Amino acid sequence: MASVHPRKNRAGEITSFQVKWRDGGGRDGAWQSETFEDQDSAGVFKTAVDEAGQHWPPGWVKGQGYIAAQPAQPEDRYRFRQYATTMIDNRTGIEERYRKDCHRDLKTYLFPTFGECDVRSVEHFSSDTIDAWIRKLEQTWIWRGPDKKRLSPKTIRNLHGLLSSILERAVLAEPPLRDRNPCKLSNLPRADDQIDDEMCFMTPQEVDGLMRCFSVRQDQLLVTVAYGTGLRFGELTALMPQDITDRNTTKPKLRVQRAWKRDEDGGYFLGPPKTKRARRTIRISSSVLEAFDELGLYELQDEQLLFTGAGGTRLHYSTFGDRWARAVRLAREAGVFTAGKKPTPHDLRHSHVAALISAGHGLPYVQRRVGHESIQTTNDVYGHLLPEADDDAMATIEASLAGGRPSLRSVG
Repeated sequence: MASVHPRKNRAGEITSFQVKWRDGGGRDGAWQSETFEDQDSAGVFKTAVDEAGQHWPPGWVKGQGYIAAQPAQPEDRYRFRQYATTMIDNRTGIEERYRKDCHRDLKTYLFPTFGECDVRSVEHFSSDTIDAWIRKLEQTWIWRGPDKKRLSPKTIRNLHGLLSSILERAVLAEPPLRDRNPCKLSNLPRADDQIDDEMCFMTPQEVDGLMRCFSVRQDQLLVTVAYGTGLRFGELTALMPQDITDRNTTKPKLRVQRAWKRDEDGGYFLGPPKTKRARRTIRISSSVLEAFDELGLYELQDEQLLFTGAGGTRLHYSTFGDRWARAVRLAREAGVFTAGKKPTPHDLRHSHVAALISAGHGLPYVQRRVGHESIQTTNDVYGHLLPEADDDAMATIEASLAGGRPSLRSVG
């Protein structure tokens, strides 16, 4: 059952009333809430939640109220909750883990606002109601480990993409259920709006200083390879000797052919990389090759893992993460990092890209090297770093204007 809770300020004065309930009424249902200025309105809304079976009342948009004075009760098959669930259940060509994640996001972020709405309704799903939902997401706080942060622009874009795919299916249905997809009119937060919160770029000197703070040699080598290649942790820890090619030439290469994936039960298995373009071959430097050599490149069997945990099994992110946190703390105490700098293992990938861009390498090259599916992704994530290459660009332009010929850089 929903319940009404008065909310007080620091002086002990009641300032509002909050209605709280678990979605669906079950113990595992996500907590939902709506706030009202007066107790009578809160009581009316509580009754509406109870009548809706501990779901959001049909036609109600969180923080906005009813989007239609007398919202029509949709047929169950056109109710967004049922329509979206069925669509995800029947979607083909996706991994079961992704299907499970979609259901989780629907339940947590979409159903509280749109669950009881009609996918056919231009009142329930319009640019105005979707903009209000996006604005609510921008103001949503979540816990990430010990820190409380707002939803990132990337997460909001992913949630918006999920909603858009469902409404697009309604547009393309036979016969069509909608004339258009209002999600196409949305202005989404840019990926770099919270860049300081989401990324921490390290200089080569900081990476070197951090590496010296690890007590396990394999960890030091992992930092070297991660920073030297820009691979994701799941790709990095799936590497085998057979993936290192042209070892005895001046142009050694690394093939990204697999990555650790999670199944629907939360277990891990080796599968294809994140996307089609993530399956790639990249050049590696002599320092990276030397790190692989020290890891046992020439002694291990072709299908043995280069980075391992206890007993030669998969190296767990949490295991490495604990040692990473200790090394960061030691590096901060040694003055390697400023007090506010809190890099994560994934920031080695970001720092790899920053080093490439600051040296003048363009986004198309970066896209291919790090395995982004589209250059738009690369631009959204790293485009703000391009000014770092201004000096190099200006030197090239000045040489051209002065009649000189700029030297060519080998990036192969």
